[in-house]
Amino acid sequence: MSLKPLIIAAALLPLWASAAEPQHFGLRADIPLEQTSPAPGLKPVLKESGRKSLNYVNQPPLVPHKVQGYQITQSTNRCLQCHDVDNYLTTGAPRVSPTHFTDRDGVVQPQVAPRRYLCLQCHVTQADVTPPVANDFTGLGQFAKD
Repeated sequence: MSLKPLIIAAALLPLWASAAEPQHFGLRADIPLEQTSPAPGLKPVLKESGRKSLNYVNQPPLVPHKVQGYQITQSTNRCLQCHDVDNYLTTGAPRVSPTHFTDRDGVVQPQVAPRRYLCLQCHVTQADVTPPVANDFTGLGQFAKD
């Protein structure tokens, strides 16, 4: 009799045994992988306190106000009602960066380019929360946008 099948079976035994136990993974805490974990609740957004320092070069600026319920569709972008070049002077909001008007081919458009139209894809609100995973990251701090 060959030892090869026995060696393979012995190597697979721990995998087979652990498959019967519920598995847990990282941020899911004690929720098994087979179950859907509930979405975490929204954290309170910090009150408007001006523009924050950036943590790294080319970081998208943080949003210093609530954006829950903002509608962004093909025909409507709630962010642009205050930040567009036609509105920012009257609203006092920061103007959309000129980089947001360049399309993927490098052509400057008269309106915000489609690849930059979904603002909340890059710009996030500010909240005072504990990081979900411990880390020792320290931002640069000196790159504050004016």
